[in-house]
Parts: sequence; C-alpha cells; structure tokens
Amino acid sequence: MALFPMRSLIIFLMSITGFFWLASVPTTLMVQAVLALFLIGLMLAAYLGSRRLPKNHPIEPWLKLTVMLTSVFLGWHYLYWRATETLPIGFGLVSMLAGLLLFLVEVYGFITLMYGHFINISPLERRPVPLPVDTSLWPTVDIFIPTYNEDILVIRPTVIAATQMRYAPGKFKVWILDDGGTVQKCTDPNPEKAAAAQARQAELKALAAAFGAGYLTREKNLHAKAGNLNSALSYTHADLVAILDCDHIPTDDFLLNTTGAFLAEAKLFLLQTPHNFISADPVEKNLNIYGKIPSENELFYRVMQPGLDFWHTSFFCGSAAVLRRSVLNELGGIAGQTITEDAETTLDALSLGYTTAYLNIPMVSGLQPETYSGLVIQRVRWGQGMLQIFILKNPWAQPHLAFVQRLLYTNFTIYWGFALARLALMLAPPAYLIFGLDLADTDGQQLLAYSIPYLIASLIVTQYYYRDVRWPFISQIYETIQSFYVTQGIYKVLRKPRSPSFQVTPKGEQLNSEFVSSLSWPFYLLLGLNVLSLGFVAYRLTDPQWQVGAIAFVGTWAVLDLFFLLAALGIMLERPQRRTEPRVPVREPVVISLNGAELNGVAVDASRAGLGIMISLANGQIAAKLGDELTLLWPRQGIEIQAVVRTLRPRDKTHSYLGVEYRLASSDDERFSVAFAFGNSSQLEANNRARYGGRSIISGLFFLMKLALRYGIAHLISLLKQQTGRFYRWFIYSF
Repeated sequence: MALFPMRSLIIFLMSITGFFWLASVPTTLMVQAVLALFLIGLMLAAYLGSRRLPKNHPIEPWLKLTVMLTSVFLGWHYLYWRATETLPIGFGLVSMLAGLLLFLVEVYGFITLMYGHFINISPLERRPVPLPVDTSLWPTVDIFIPTYNEDILVIRPTVIAATQMRYAPGKFKVWILDDGGTVQKCTDPNPEKAAAAQARQAELKALAAAFGAGYLTREKNLHAKAGNLNSALSYTHADLVAILDCDHIPTDDFLLNTTGAFLAEAKLFLLQTPHNFISADPVEKNLNIYGKIPSENELFYRVMQPGLDFWHTSFFCGSAAVLRRSVLNELGGIAGQTITEDAETTLDALSLGYTTAYLNIPMVSGLQPETYSGLVIQRVRWGQGMLQIFILKNPWAQPHLAFVQRLLYTNFTIYWGFALARLALMLAPPAYLIFGLDLADTDGQQLLAYSIPYLIASLIVTQYYYRDVRWPFISQIYETIQSFYVTQGIYKVLRKPRSPSFQVTPKGEQLNSEFVSSLSWPFYLLLGLNVLSLGFVAYRLTDPQWQVGAIAFVGTWAVLDLFFLLAALGIMLERPQRRTEPRVPVREPVVISLNGAELNGVAVDASRAGLGIMISLANGQIAAKLGDELTLLWPRQGIEIQAVVRTLRPRDKTHSYLGVEYRLASSDDERFSVAFAFGNSSQLEANNRARYGGRSIISGLFFLMKLALRYGIAHLISLLKQQTGRFYRWFIYSF
C-alpha cells in the first residue's frame, strides 16, 4: 500500500469514536433514507473504482479506507437504532428472549465484519528467501508424513514426491510415521485387526524402502497425530521439521522456497504455506461446481492468512509447513491438550516470543473430504479445537503476546459462532410468522431504511475483499451445512472442555452409488419449518393487526433461507465417487505411438496413474480402441512410458480426448508420473488462478437459486423414492 498501513490503522481506530457519536444522533426516516443512499453510492463508487485501478495505485488505499469506514458507520448506525428503538421489551418473556437472541446474532455479525476489516488492512505478500550459494550452510530437514488408516494409493504419491524434492543431497530425509501399524495395533486381541495392522506395516515399510524413505512407528496410539509426531521427533535430529499430511503431495521446490527464511530470521518458529486441494469437496462434487468456482479454501489461504501474517499471527495448519526443531524441543514437542494441535502449538511458540510467517505459494496437492459426513468430522474438530484453545490456554493470559495477537486468537474462537448464528437466523422467520413472536419493535418502513443499507454494505465489503476467491452466497451455503453439527460440537466442549477426541478426516473414499446422507435429518426439520412459515405469509396478510411491510421483509428472508436449505440438501445427496487418484490440469506436448504410427497430442490432465490427452483431428484420427496398449513419449523430457487406453471420446468438433492408464514398469517411471502431475508449483498456481474471478451479487443470487432448485429437489425426489421403496418392502414382508 502506498499509504503507510499503520497510518490507515490509526485513522480507522480514531474514527470509531466519532462514528459512535454520529450513530447516536437521531434521524428522521427521510434523512435516514437519503443518508443511506449517499453512503451506499459512495461505497459502490469506491468498490468499482478499485476494480479498475492497477495494483498498488496510490489512490487504492483511500478507496479501501472509504469502503471500511462507510460500512462501519452503517453497521454501528443500524445497531444503535436496533439497541435503542427496536428491542421487544415488554412484549412477553418469550418474545423478549427471542428478540434479544436475534439482536445478539446481529451484534456477532458486526463483530465479524470488524475483524474482517482488521485482518485485511494490509495483507503481507512474502517471497521466498534465497538459500546461500554454499549448500553446506543449508539447514538439514526431516520431512514427516504421518499416516493412520489411509489407503496406500493416497500415501504413495506423497512419499514419492517428498523423496525427490530439489535440495542439497544428504540434507533431508523423508519419514513415514505409521500410526496404523503400531505395536498396540499389531498385537490387537482381535486376530483380523492384528493381521490388518501387520499387513499395513509391511506395505509401508516396502514403500519406504523402494523410494529411499525412513519408516517409524511406536508402541501405542497415544495423543493421536500430536503423539505420532512427537514420537518421531525423539528419533530424528535435523534442524528443521517439514510436516506433510499423507495426502499432501509436495512440489519439487517446496524445501527450496521455505527453508531460507529460517536462516534469515533466528526467532522464526514456523513457515506455513497454503493447503492446496486438487479434489472436490462434497459441496463441489454434489452440486457439480468443482473447477467452475474458486475453491472454498482459497478465501482463507489466499486472503486471510496473508492478512494474519501482517499482524504476525499466521498459524500452523497441520501440514504444508516447516518448523524449527529447537523451538519444538523447547516446547516439549507438538502440543496435545486440544484436538487442534497445530494452532495450539503456534500459540505456545508465540508465548515464548517466537515468530511465524506465511508464504503464499501453493506447493502441495491435497485431497478434500469426499462426503458430507467427512466434511462434518473435519469442521467439528476445527471448531471444537479452537474453543478448547480459548478455554484451556486463554490467549489473554499468555505471556509475550502482542495485544493484536490476543485479539486475533480470540477471533479464531469467535469465528465458529457462525454455526449458532446461522441456526438462529434460519429460525427467526418461523418464530415470527408461525408462532407470532415479536422479534423487533419496528415497522416495515424502518426495517427497509435501516437494515437494507447495512446488508448491502456487508455484501459490498465481501465483494471488495473476496470477490476473486468467493462468489456471493457461497459462504452461506457452507455455513448452512455446518450449522447444526458445529453448534452441537461446540456445546459439548462448553460442557466438558477436555472431552472431544481427535477424529481423522476420511480421505480417498470411493462411493459406488448415489445415496442420501444419514446426517440430513436436521435440515428436513428446518426446511419444513421454513416452508410452513412461507405458508403463513398469506395467512398473516389477511390479519389487519399485522404489518404488511414487516411480513414482506420476513417473507423475503424466508425465501432466501429456502434456497440455502435446498442447496444444503443438494450437498447431502451423495454422488458416486469412483476415482481415488484425482487428476490435475497440465499442459505439455506428448507423442502417442500405436501400431507403428505416431500422433502428436497435448497432455491436459494427469495423475500418478494416468494421463488425459487432447488430440486435434487436424493431426489425423487415432486408430485406437479401449484396451489397446500404446507408448507415450514426452519430447521435452525424453521420457517413454507404456500405457493402455481407458477412455476415447470426442471432445468437440475439432478434438478427441484420450484417457490412458500407465503401465509403470519401474520406480523411475512412477517417479516421473508423480513429478509430471504434481511437481510444478507454477502449474498449481496457474490452475488456481484459472478458477478466480467473481460474480456480481445479483448473478450470485441467481446461481444460488439454480443450485437450490436443481440439486435440492433432486435430493427430495431421491428421498421419496427411497422411502417408497422401504414402504413397499415393509408391505410385502408384512403380508
């Protein structure tokens, strides 16, 4: 930013006092409407202006400041009006409590808006710190790949890629940490479980031996992933420790880009890099939007982590990171009081006066949970762990932390309140329309004049910060599907802070048929209430005691919730998932040799196991059929690999698509297949950027409606068929 960031912060903080006073000034309805129109117009002008300016333009910081301060003013103005004029005091105990809960949810929303501004004041974009020319000065690195029960096909490419990273020979060692083949598991009283553990141990030992990695296991499965890592720390001695989840395939420049920072900064404990995913999560898979919109993780890793890095509060995310061993030794290893050992360990290190950093370069190819249940397990664990950290290791009681670090660690906990907030917002329309609870002492005109400008301002802020990495209303879909189960998980922690146990997120699952998730039932109840409340709209309009404007406002709210709930149900209709090794986009010339003839093509997607090739019909037709064997040649690398045809279909009027499965004859062939698909960080960055680009708020709304109507209704039809089939079987069996 051309404007010094701290100056922006000082202006921002000083303005809060003035805005608080201005928000308390009474206004007439007409003045409020004119003021709101002016400020929204100002925000839109600043937002649209920033979209047209080149990066780092001198005026851009002032446009950002305009968006920030205007949205803060509208938010405080709205909350002050809500607090002083609309709370349903004297409307009965139930209405009063429900109205206060809704107001607290709105306060929560404003707090998260403020945190969003704070984090995005000046995102820090680091570049890799070059290593010395003298390789003897390079730090030694132990690369840990912890495993538990994952499929060998998930682990294999990660181990292969890790062992062939570009780095000084003898300066790094890859270790498979096998928590599925511990002595405890191999001697299980159940013979089948013991045999499975022994077979797994043998398989991973063979993998390690084949590719030059080390193998470590331990006596007992204590303290989950943290215990597995700490056991490995006691057997190894390198200067740095790189941690890769077993489904995070690293690029060949991972160590070259990350280790130099530790030589440049003696107090640096952690360098975190993005978790870059190459498979669809259940939202993307079941709504058929994978590759069509930015990935969900991009908001956090592309925007939020650089913002946290500016405040020296970027944190360890469990994988794709490098840590200094001497600090780990000082800490006594990876922390284990909570089930989010990564963020907890970061807090412990910051409390000792060490620093963290974030390098915004995607250098791993990871897998997402394939099913809704897998996503729930993952997100509940994150939410519970962050709350555990706040309760068990209160950041406000830790030494050596800056005020901002304490504030942001509080935000990591507050964030998970979105689940309860989303539930409360979905229950508000039924509470008003069905049960007649007075949630606010106001009328339709006031609601429109005060709430709509604030809502529009919030949407503009979201577009301003996150437009390229998050489409409008997509976040609300993710919040909806997590709302019930994350709330349930947080409640358990509040009751018993030490009760949650670590659950491994399922990866590499195969789904052979379509089915309705068993976790759908809370959303049937919410959908039923929502539809019933819409039915009550017509009934309430006939009652002269009810305000038409308020009914219209809440009815519109209920319609929007209907779309969110239908989209959520679309996600809970699980689609088949048969490929355990996802392919990534590539672009490389390849020559196909078949029956003595050669044909030029372009590799367009690749995995460890196979390749997709685009063939121009101008180059001639390929005389191949399914099952034919052929030879692939990469001219630039001079590599040949045998393959077999698995897919052959027209791509468009000018191209055919050929999908082949490798016949990997040696470890060198397999090393090349992994490096070609996953080894290039520039390719990963290009693949991500191909999905960037936002939509307008209106366009995003229509996209939400399309997803909801298509996939939500498909879920309900599938459910009806399933229940009809069950009734038919019961009827036949009974009679």
